[in-house]
Amino acid sequence: MQIVHAVFRPGEGKEAVKFLNTLGVDIQDYKLIKSETGDLLIINLLYGDADILLDNLMSRFDFKGDKERSLIIFTPDTVIPRDRKKVRKANFHASRESLITFAQEKSGINSEYVFLVIFSSIITSLGLILDNVAVIVGGMVIAPVLGPILGITIGIVLGDNKLIRKGIAAEILAVVLAVVVGAIFGLFIPNVDITSSLRIRMYPTLADLFIAMAAGAAGAYSLVKRGQPGSGLVGVMVAAALLPVMSTIGIGLSFGYTTMIIGASLLLAGNYLSLLLATLIVFYFKGVRPQMWYEVKAQKIVKKSMVFFVISVILLSVPLGILTVHQFYIEKPKDIIKSVIKERLVMDWSYRIEDIEIQGKLINAYLYADESISTDFLNDIKKEISDKLNNEYSINFKIIPIKEIKT
Repeated sequence: MQIVHAVFRPGEGKEAVKFLNTLGVDIQDYKLIKSETGDLLIINLLYGDADILLDNLMSRFDFKGDKERSLIIFTPDTVIPRDRKKVRKANFHASRESLITFAQEKSGINSEYVFLVIFSSIITSLGLILDNVAVIVGGMVIAPVLGPILGITIGIVLGDNKLIRKGIAAEILAVVLAVVVGAIFGLFIPNVDITSSLRIRMYPTLADLFIAMAAGAAGAYSLVKRGQPGSGLVGVMVAAALLPVMSTIGIGLSFGYTTMIIGASLLLAGNYLSLLLATLIVFYFKGVRPQMWYEVKAQKIVKKSMVFFVISVILLSVPLGILTVHQFYIEKPKDIIKSVIKERLVMDWSYRIEDIEIQGKLINAYLYADESISTDFLNDIKKEISDKLNNEYSINFKIIPIKEIKT
């Protein structure tokens, strides 16, 4: 539910009430308070089409140009309606004006936005380098990069090109800042290694597209139903995971590591396109519509945008599908093998994994080891690996002997 406080010139309230009656608004859904300084009309936007009501009210009375009139829309914390059956039948969604206000606030480039992006980029970059998941999540929570995405899609469904441009500009700035911060930390922190947090973002999969779509749909649904994103936005920011990917690109640039740059760039593009597609679909099918005189223009923009996003996501699915196969059929077995070997040999410095080679269903594990390693010990390790890989692979150990030379 949302509530409108419309302030009119003294004596205009009666005219506004008559106008509401012509629109079919129930007398129980508004209250008029008259005074010498102005008339206050309180309207409950709980039933019916709020956008049509506001469109007609704003076209009848000039709230923007007349200083004696004002219009405030807000969302109450608690609602105890008079007619509960009527509420259940109503298909309420936030008013268009509330969504426009949210989009304009969250898509604007100002000092607060810039500083939050920089601070969250610093936290996220350090979290990636230190391989600290809690720090990475903390950086994502304060990152303001989801707001402009919602602003872009709200601009699309409302046919507002200015809002679209503002959102795109804000996102481009966020990407540039996050990549630069990541590159700076990658260059100046000594002995930076490729941590598991960085590796995850180097090899995106199709699952990442679906996660971003679900996250975007959740954020858009929360916004359109409540008029404000609420606490659910924090979860959406974490699930969408945009800022860590930007920072990974920057760290990859500092390394000169092409695989990291390309992989993270694919993931960033996939997350952006999936978020935009999901939020656009939710806004459109939940009935967010432009003002009547912009409807034709908005319909064209929505159709073109929908086609572009769908085709882009499909095209992006091809390389991500290849990476998914690589991740699950090559990288995952390698990680399991390395994990088992390290657990079994963790107390002995004289063993080291040189390489894990997968050829179809054959795995060759190359180890540096001293001459004391026994065949029975290797067979025990082989059995444990086979059990964890469901006996899908044949495993051979290639031992490179280590010989100590004393002088």
